[in-house]
Amino acid sequence: MLRPTFLGFRTATSGLKINQSIMDIVGQNMSNINTKGYTRQRLDVTSLGYNTNSIKFGPTGVVIGQGVHANGTSQCRDAFLDLRYRAQAAKSGSEQVQLEALGDLEKIMDEINNDKINEQFSNLVEQLRNLTEHPSDPVMEGVVRTSAQMLTQMFNNYSNQINTVRDQQYDYLKDGAVVKVNQLMENIAGLNKQIRDDNISGNPALELNDQRNLMIDELADYMDIEVVTTQVNIGAGKQIDELSIVLRGQTYKEGKETKQIKLIDNDKFGELNINEELTNDNKVVLQFKDTEEKFNSAFNSKINGGQIEGYLKFLNGKGDFAEPSPGTFQDEKGILYYRSMLDTLASTFAKAMNDANVDVDGHKELFDARGGGTVITAENIKISQDWLNSTGSYLVNTTIPSEGNDNTGATDNILRMIDLFNKDYNFKTPGGADIFKGKFQEFLTHTITGLNLHKADTQTSYDTYSEGQFQLDYARSSMSSVDLNEEGVNLLQYSKSYNASARLMTVLDEMLDALINKMAM
Repeated sequence: MLRPTFLGFRTATSGLKINQSIMDIVGQNMSNINTKGYTRQRLDVTSLGYNTNSIKFGPTGVVIGQGVHANGTSQCRDAFLDLRYRAQAAKSGSEQVQLEALGDLEKIMDEINNDKINEQFSNLVEQLRNLTEHPSDPVMEGVVRTSAQMLTQMFNNYSNQINTVRDQQYDYLKDGAVVKVNQLMENIAGLNKQIRDDNISGNPALELNDQRNLMIDELADYMDIEVVTTQVNIGAGKQIDELSIVLRGQTYKEGKETKQIKLIDNDKFGELNINEELTNDNKVVLQFKDTEEKFNSAFNSKINGGQIEGYLKFLNGKGDFAEPSPGTFQDEKGILYYRSMLDTLASTFAKAMNDANVDVDGHKELFDARGGGTVITAENIKISQDWLNSTGSYLVNTTIPSEGNDNTGATDNILRMIDLFNKDYNFKTPGGADIFKGKFQEFLTHTITGLNLHKADTQTSYDTYSEGQFQLDYARSSMSSVDLNEEGVNLLQYSKSYNASARLMTVLDEMLDALINKMAM
């Protein structure tokens, strides 16, 4: 078979077109080298050849191709690296939130660089010892009362500052993280619709894909998500991809059907809110209206990873003080745990001191709760009004009657009060579970040391996860980002290919000229 003469021109023309398109893409890549989130693009090409399977009188012998064909443009991106990066981002996001919050808490309960409760305990003991030298002296007792009052004020200040940290973290969750998550879900759903419409018309919408990937990466910092891509037939043998986002590995039962919790379903998106009716000072409850416009009650217990998890762990964590059937993250050690530890110290101390100050007429309360409550906490502990108003001797200095009822020089009960600070107590939860056995100051040290270790452990986890996230991002960048040297080499390479195709066109023209104008001669 004599190969058609003009078929060679078609081969050369396809080479010119393809190399021109590749150089256009190289120029696009180089122009966007500093564009945030831009993914390097490439032209997908295939070789064209004869298909003679269904031709009765097809060509025989050596079959030569017809040039090159462009299938479209695509991005140099690895979906597996994206999946690993987003899973790691969720882990580091959760640890980061807890680390920052625990850091704020640690600054408040810093007994090393500041003289606070621990030092004031020692000061109160010292003033009680001084009182043994001058028992029943109103002036010396006034010094003891002042020291005790300063101790209660320090408890109050600790508690108020802890509540301030709690309120700040709650605001960060409510007005920051929740709002941002809702914005991201809405924007990603909007991009899904634009990309779908462009794909139907034949446009790959790669720049829109870059925008969407940036937002998905950001959403992964707030929750542990999984991106699910589904191919959909649109007719005429064409298929497009539709994207949905679900909570990774989390399902729930609806009747007999097991469903995934969908945050985004193509152009539909959910809405995350705080359930104001169920949220109070002791717990925060989220509610989620899913893509089907239904409130998903399973959502709150299915959050795993991301900043949202970090906020809930810190705000809801009661640790040893959690109820027998704890709710979401209540068995974690969060701000409620450390506040309860401080409350336990305040109430145990107040009870011990009150029980020790008893005369023949009964108890003479040294400490009580502000506002008239029966439960003493770090927030409400104060000097009793009777002690505050007393102008004489209020502390019971002895419980041993003496002749003539003159007990002014006795000190046995004051010594007993001093000994309270050297006694071991069984610190318990309101439910009766043991927390710690030791002295007042030892319990305080135990609480602060536990906080320091908790923060150090969180710091280690955060460093590990963030380093893994950095390495995965570096691996993604190695594949997806634009390298100026590589693109420069491509520019030279395809420029030469373009010139070669042009030269082929010239040679074919000379051959055609020889065939038509010289063979007859």
